[in-house]
Amino acid sequence: MGELLICHEPIASLPLYIEGIGQNIYSMEELCYYIMGNTYLIDLSFMSEELCTWVEKQMGLYKLAETLRDIMRSQGKLSDFVLAILEYSGYNSMQEMQEIIFTIRQMEEKSDFECNKIRADLLMEKEKYLGAIYEYKRLLDSEDVKEADETLLGNIWHNLGTAYARLFLFEEAAACYDKAYRHNQNEESLRECLMCYRCLHDEGGFMKKALENHMDDLEMQAVRNELSIASRNEKIVEFEEELERLARESMGQDKAKAKEAVNEIINGWKEEYRKICRG
Repeated sequence: MGELLICHEPIASLPLYIEGIGQNIYSMEELCYYIMGNTYLIDLSFMSEELCTWVEKQMGLYKLAETLRDIMRSQGKLSDFVLAILEYSGYNSMQEMQEIIFTIRQMEEKSDFECNKIRADLLMEKEKYLGAIYEYKRLLDSEDVKEADETLLGNIWHNLGTAYARLFLFEEAAACYDKAYRHNQNEESLRECLMCYRCLHDEGGFMKKALENHMDDLEMQAVRNELSIASRNEKIVEFEEELERLARESMGQDKAKAKEAVNEIINGWKEEYRKICRG
């Protein structure tokens, strides 16, 4: 989970899998840590028989498991369900518990559409792009989207496009940004759409979309220049500098060592991309 947690409760032989963020939970401390760090992502699906069974069988907490089942049977609130877990574990401070429950109770008062929008945006912030794509699509497929104003609808399409773009799915991203611009008339959505066409090396698509939106030559060139600047990001610059350093050091004498160093950098990028995709 990125941090070392000292666990006093038993460690599960079989973890609880949190599908929304693709994470395994092995202890009550980890469960409480997850709740604290992902409060806005917790929804009614968290109140599950699967969690109750895990608490009972893997943690050996029979009384807590029964308390959680009682809340479910009585159609209790999500906030009560989470509070029972936090109070039993004692992992969080009183202030942390109050803040968590206050947040969940606020979410309980919002519409499903509002809650799902918040969760989708948070998944984006956490770089869980696949999860964000799923949530944004669910929003766009919902009945409530018909009541959304044009700006909000455009922003949802824009964020969906960004999620696709972060996964290098530029064709899908361009289509989303195009729909976003139709709704919100935000120049950023149009600019991102055109940059996707440039990333696809689709000059024809770029020109067609730019002309459809009455852009002149100066505006089109500004988009081209912006992408050129964006392509000089820190990681690419570091990679090129590393290549130059290896070339100077090896002077052609130790090509195997240089190749190994380059492959290490590339493999790091690949693993980072796989991690994003697993999200």
